[in-house]
Amino acid sequence: MKVTRRTAGLLLLLYATLAGVWVWRFAPATVALPAPEDVDRQAKMAAYLAKAPKDTAMPALIRLVRMPEDQLQALSAWVDQPPLTKVRQLTVQPAPVAKLGPEWGESLLQTLLAHNHPMDLMEAHLMIAASGDRLRDEARQDALESLARRALSQGDAADAATILGRACELPTATWETVQQLCLACRSTRRPAPALHALTTWINRRSASPNDPTLEQARDLELELMLDTDLTAEALSLQLSHLTGQAPYPERALDRAFLAARRAHQGSRLLAILERHLQTFPEHSVPATKLASGSPVNPDYLRWLSAHATICDEEQPGSTAFAGYLRLAAARVPTALNRLCALASTAPMKAEAEQALATALLQADTQLTVLQLAQTVPLAKKVLAVRLRAAPADRALHYAAALAATVSQTPGSTAILWQDFLRRFPRDVAALRRLIQAHVDDRQPSLALRAYAALPVKSLTDDDRRQQELLRQL
Repeated sequence: MKVTRRTAGLLLLLYATLAGVWVWRFAPATVALPAPEDVDRQAKMAAYLAKAPKDTAMPALIRLVRMPEDQLQALSAWVDQPPLTKVRQLTVQPAPVAKLGPEWGESLLQTLLAHNHPMDLMEAHLMIAASGDRLRDEARQDALESLARRALSQGDAADAATILGRACELPTATWETVQQLCLACRSTRRPAPALHALTTWINRRSASPNDPTLEQARDLELELMLDTDLTAEALSLQLSHLTGQAPYPERALDRAFLAARRAHQGSRLLAILERHLQTFPEHSVPATKLASGSPVNPDYLRWLSAHATICDEEQPGSTAFAGYLRLAAARVPTALNRLCALASTAPMKAEAEQALATALLQADTQLTVLQLAQTVPLAKKVLAVRLRAAPADRALHYAAALAATVSQTPGSTAILWQDFLRRFPRDVAALRRLIQAHVDDRQPSLALRAYAALPVKSLTDDDRRQQELLRQL
């Protein structure tokens, strides 16, 4: 049998102690000498206890040296029992070994579990859970967690979940114990024990709102409920955490929004979001002034977007339109597409056009408008009006041409850049785009003609090499 360095050290210590016992045999007759069988029992127990954790083994070995004969006999008899019988005698059954007291009971139970003997883990956990005052809660928890780890190593996630569920009922249960239970329950899709443990954990810490494990427990609780399709129940639970006056905790709102989306019942959250939005000063600013104002609080934009998303899915289009209009004014690019799609009446289209015209002039949103103009008539109209109003705005015309190339068919890209060059002749960047378009269209002569329009000082070595290749085609 392989002996670890720690085990060898413990055995060495014990045998040194037992050697002292043998020396007593040669002491004067007035000194009581231990019987040879007692020394054998001590050696037997020493070898058994050497398997225990260090903090358990050392005190037990010291107590073992001067243990009375009857107690040594009880220990020796206990070691020879089958594993489940050992557990039973330490936890629920009257037995000589139980009379040694809780200290020995806990040490022996730890040692027994460290030996990893085959046994019925479920029966063992029931006896440990029912041990009463024979074991302290800490020792009971350690033993149950040890059994759960063994169940997991054997592939019995369901048994591990049951055992960890018992461990989580103890007041000494740690957050790590609860997390282990949740992992086991998720693997078996049996959420009940984990949800019960999480509820207990949350209730124990509800009086300490700053406890970081409280929010972690609520996050994990929601994940577990959504994993098992308890979406409606999850939403009701999250809404129950959002009582009282706004503003509401961001993390609680995040959980409620996630649950509402998964349950397809976002409308139940709208009133809460509206109260929360009203706590931001930006909410009282008209949409037309948001674009020209100072930077908008990102938390306000996040919850305004959440509100607009729910309205878009579950409410009349005009309700969602108002939210997207504010988002577009606050320079949120993703709002522009939905704004155009929801503009179904003449007044709404007029407001959308104004929002697009403003967005076209802003660096954060210009590209989005240019891209929309390729497929969305409303955006195309706004861009055309702006281009006609600013014929000398080279940057805008160039950006519009560049955005249009994405949707061009073969052969039409060159026409696009030729049109641009009629307005801005000899524009080097546009000429290079035109050259590449002719190359892509396999028109070497046209590409060379475009090269001829480039200023000589702008030509590079790569340009000259490409010209030579084009002349050979």
